[in-house]
Amino acid sequence: MDKELELFRALCDETRFKIVKYLLTGRKCVCEIVEKVGRAQPTVSLQLSKLEELGVVKSRREGKKVYYFISNQKVKGLLAKKDFSKWKGLDRREIEWYPIIDENKCIGCGMCVTSCGRNVFSFDSERNKAIVANPYNCMVGCTTCSVYCLQDAISFPDKEYVRNLIRKHGLLGKAKTELLKMKE
Repeated sequence: MDKELELFRALCDETRFKIVKYLLTGRKCVCEIVEKVGRAQPTVSLQLSKLEELGVVKSRREGKKVYYFISNQKVKGLLAKKDFSKWKGLDRREIEWYPIIDENKCIGCGMCVTSCGRNVFSFDSERNKAIVANPYNCMVGCTTCSVYCLQDAISFPDKEYVRNLIRKHGLLGKAKTELLKMKE
């Protein structure tokens, strides 16, 4: 059977879907999952076993507890919601970092539109120009689209702006905390 079809079949059960959605937040023991999905422990254990058979989750025993986590990256990709409203805990709309297109230089090649994975750009086919449609989706500090633009039509604020944000809000400490969580 097709692997993608198996994944969708695994997720079409309400209990399994709730379990997987909850596991998007990180590894959990069975007792935590039972509490969150509101099903009896034997039901949750059965569904976790099915998810493990299908290669969606894996388990790890630590003492008396068994912890589950999503092992299938396709499942993570399918279900993860992209929330660009915050950057390192800061309200993204208060950060003045996004691309600016010089319309006189833009030749409408579409490199920025087709290369940005955050849907920052759109294309105005009437004017044959790229436009910044979702400026606050732009990753703070990222200038990749300007590298792709052979016409140098895309610019950003000075990089010192981002460095000052990092200093002002103590973001190095937050980054270290995130790294420690990723190691768990």
